[in-house]
Amino acid sequence: MYKTTRSAAKQLSAMLTLGVLAFSLAACGSTSNSEDSSESSQQVTIRFSWWGSDSRAKKQQEVIDAFEQEYPNITVEPETSSWDDYATKLSTQASADNLPDVMTQIDPFMYEYSDGGALLDLTTVSDQLDLSDFPEDAFTDVTGENGEIYGVSMGMAGNGLLINPTVFDQCGVALPDDSTWTWDDFEATALAISNSASCDAVGLQTDMDTIMLEVPWARQHGETFSESEDGSSPVDVDADTISEWFTFAKKLTDEGATESPSEAQEIYSAGASAEQSLIAQDKAAMKAIAANQIGQNEEAAGHEMKLVMWPGETQSLQPGGLIKQGTYLSIFANTDNPEAAATFVNYLSNNVDAARIMGLDRGVPANTTVAEALSSDLTGADKRFLDWVTATNALESKPFVRLNTGVATVNDDASSRAFQSVIFGQASPEEAANSLLEELNNAAS
Repeated sequence: MYKTTRSAAKQLSAMLTLGVLAFSLAACGSTSNSEDSSESSQQVTIRFSWWGSDSRAKKQQEVIDAFEQEYPNITVEPETSSWDDYATKLSTQASADNLPDVMTQIDPFMYEYSDGGALLDLTTVSDQLDLSDFPEDAFTDVTGENGEIYGVSMGMAGNGLLINPTVFDQCGVALPDDSTWTWDDFEATALAISNSASCDAVGLQTDMDTIMLEVPWARQHGETFSESEDGSSPVDVDADTISEWFTFAKKLTDEGATESPSEAQEIYSAGASAEQSLIAQDKAAMKAIAANQIGQNEEAAGHEMKLVMWPGETQSLQPGGLIKQGTYLSIFANTDNPEAAATFVNYLSNNVDAARIMGLDRGVPANTTVAEALSSDLTGADKRFLDWVTATNALESKPFVRLNTGVATVNDDASSRAFQSVIFGQASPEEAANSLLEELNNAAS
């Protein structure tokens, strides 16, 4: 049985698009609780850790400053890093029993922490943390066997294909019609950019993690890296399907539709921030991204970009695109200040002014009151992101199914290693696909 988050995503994108319910600034300034922590004279300090770009860090610090004004007895120490460094840092901190009091998490990585007892059951701090404005299915993938809740959704998003209209224009290549284009059209478009004498750019910036493109490819074939519906297999994808993707990706590389593997590896090793990406430097026309990061990429590039549907959506067995709960807020199980941490999470989750500062940087808010309040505020990149969310929801694709916990701990790294072994010529697509599936199945719990 598939777990559903799609209904809430559709409902909220409709709210934001239509601007359902009029909220005045006075009425919507804050929906935070007046917790005991705000009235206490005891001074406490909590650590808050997240990953992301410099632009996200600036917005997040503005929210922290506003929180500290409202709750002067709570000091928030920010800890931020790139995604690659973040995952390693959290793992190291967890080993030392020194996780931050509040942290951003994302599936499937958070399952190792929740299943391992490192995250607080948020139902135990309900006096400080109000979850009543969240739809029930916002917690589907972060709920324990006995009803424990380990995370609060910061937004719904998905992976998408970003295109740079400036590069297309410079190269004299027409923008794709993403309502009909195929993977062959995608290949031809990428090659046309790379081969254009009018510009110095490649068609596609390589996704060294490969998951962002590999997953929709598998979903379009009716398969998934999640468990099979009948529970008979921890990974419901065939080696042939993965091999076909690796073969296609290798062809793009060999044809010159992408940058060279060595250049891709250099960018990837440097942290792969928006500012460092080829697409933001107008040196690539297309790139797979977490779709809510369109604003970061536009800010880095200095001009508008566009999110489009994956190639092959109208010709495939089923659509590959999907919207799901994205980033979560979690609290360290062994925090010395659970009430203060919960007060901060409540502010981040329920305060409309805080949401206005962040915009849709982490996705469409799962909190229905916050979503409604933001409905009239959306412009620029946030509006373009919402348009993409609405279009993706219209595909009626199968919703996300939680990965097996063991598979989740190795999936991204294992897929990346297998992909890189192919594009660097160290393994055939068939060998890499079989090796990947063997590693995933061996890791299943």
